[in-house]
Amino acid sequence: MVDSPKVSIVVPTLNAGPGFEELLKKISIQKGDFEHEVLVVDSGSTDGTDKLAWRYGATVYRIPKAEFNHGATRNLGISLARGKYVALIVQDAVPLDEWWLPTMVENLERDERVAGVYSRQIPHQGSSALTRILVNNLATASLERREQSLGSLEQYRKMPPMKRRRLATFDNVSSCLRRSVWEELPFERTNFGEDIRWGKKVVEDGYKTVYEPRSAVFHSHERGAMYDLRRYYADQRVLLELFGLELVPNLLRLLLAISRSTLHLYWLLRRDEEAAATGILRSMSLALKYAVPAQVGNYLGVRSGLIARLSPRAFEKLHRFLSKGI
Repeated sequence: MVDSPKVSIVVPTLNAGPGFEELLKKISIQKGDFEHEVLVVDSGSTDGTDKLAWRYGATVYRIPKAEFNHGATRNLGISLARGKYVALIVQDAVPLDEWWLPTMVENLERDERVAGVYSRQIPHQGSSALTRILVNNLATASLERREQSLGSLEQYRKMPPMKRRRLATFDNVSSCLRRSVWEELPFERTNFGEDIRWGKKVVEDGYKTVYEPRSAVFHSHERGAMYDLRRYYADQRVLLELFGLELVPNLLRLLLAISRSTLHLYWLLRRDEEAAATGILRSMSLALKYAVPAQVGNYLGVRSGLIARLSPRAFEKLHRFLSKGI
């Protein structure tokens, strides 16, 4: 264990799988003129994840699987950490190089108003064409550094919902927080969206957040239609709660959203050499396979409040189904 680490790295885990060792290796080669420690908060792994972390020098804390919560578990990890700065990374993200950590710390050292920094995300090698396109179109794919802060609360309140949402963007796939700010503004106990909730709070409190593309991780998933439906449902409910943002408010907008999303993805797939080689019908099929569940998820997220008022029992069943695995 490092005696006096400036930076702590917290990794929540559950059966992280064979790729986890690559994450631990990349953490071990990070540059920087500071010491760091690694803390793993494991919620019931049975595949040796906790033992592997221990072999790489991490301190492992175990919690029951039923106690895992995206906000509360990260709060636990940070509370156990000793560093002035605390980096958070998910178990299936892998730092691109040895500058993943020091470039985030550099931003925190340079400006005391910076509450947190988050990284660029790159699709894992071997990802499908659709996955590559989706990841490369995220806000966390840009090569341009961004600082996010308020001009004034009055200006902020006048901003349209989408602009306020962009200002609050933060992503705990890979991030680094100033511990003193976290002590003032910890994560909410929530099963989804703890990072954007925190990003909103710290910006509204007068701090900055920074997107730093020099800090980069490989991170992507090959998901199915059911996951996309559930993910967009959960995301839309958070956007509605935090910003009053309704992406797909009615059936007409649903049809338009599916059409636009499908065509957008189709043209991106046709420009991808690998996807284009599979033919037009295959590209259209892939685009539809993603666009339909994603936009239906957005629609159900918007309408969930109305469903709850009209039929609480129906909403309870729908919400339980759509909240699984997110």
